[in-house]
Amino acid sequence: MNAKELFRNLLFLPFLHKSANFQRVISRVRNLRNFSNNGTNLLAIISKYRKNGFASPLVSMALAFPAVKAWGSRSAKDEHQKAMEESDRLFDESKFDRLYEVLRSQPSWYDDCDVLWRVARCEFHLSKREPLNSKEAANLLEEAHRHVVKALELCDECGPAHKWAAILLNAVSTLKGTREKVEQVLNVRIHMEKAVKYSPNDPTAHYLLGEWHYSCNQVSWVERKLAGVIYGSLPEANLDIGLQALEKAEEIDKDFYSKNKVLIAKTLIALNRDIERAKSLLITVVGKYKNSDKWDDREAVKESKDVLNKLGVKITEINTQNS
Repeated sequence: MNAKELFRNLLFLPFLHKSANFQRVISRVRNLRNFSNNGTNLLAIISKYRKNGFASPLVSMALAFPAVKAWGSRSAKDEHQKAMEESDRLFDESKFDRLYEVLRSQPSWYDDCDVLWRVARCEFHLSKREPLNSKEAANLLEEAHRHVVKALELCDECGPAHKWAAILLNAVSTLKGTREKVEQVLNVRIHMEKAVKYSPNDPTAHYLLGEWHYSCNQVSWVERKLAGVIYGSLPEANLDIGLQALEKAEEIDKDFYSKNKVLIAKTLIALNRDIERAKSLLITVVGKYKNSDKWDDREAVKESKDVLNKLGVKITEINTQNS
């Protein structure tokens, strides 16, 4: 008989199942997967129920066996790790339906931070299949946001969860209108800052923070004052902080995202700093991604050409430099 079967049998022992104390024990056992690996909490609970006159051998068995399964079993950890690796592979391959099945099939998936933020990420991408502003898309985004909030309740120091909390909070607040978006814009930044703090080697987290500072900086003085009167004040942005975040993303992985180079160039132009480097970055994007079939790359090329045109650089000059 394995640990799971033994524990199930213990649950249905009549004299135990009717005990109010035992119900509290079971409640604690169900939360054991969230305990630290040093076993301190486990010993404290066993000690507590022994003092209350509870059948100590059975209490020890009921508590200890699930604990071994939850955090003492190498095979359980290995299985979980393999499932997460498979889910990330499916995400990279854009197999979102299969990914959703894999994640939701994980034991106690709703109490696992690593699974929950991945579910939220998957639901965000599934929402992109639905018509823009449709009820189906909105429902998926709201469900995704609920899942990532739950993930952070379980582990507030999870960088990917904060990153997707920022993305989803921005998406959901946008659906609810301008007032809600203005009210949440600072919270979006806070999540981005925590994503950078807890996942310092994730270039996307740095990119999102840089994008936030650039976008907020582009709000005109008149628009900012109007928003302040109608909806509440907008938080201040800092282009230097934004540029630092974008440069850090490029340092971590210089080719992770075509739009990062575009945003560095636009930030330099907004700062009126190193315009020649800005031009060079934009020209690089056009040359490197002009034949890409990815939507983001096509957008980056189009935006680069538009900015270069405003700077007086002609498309023919770009083609010549990349020939």
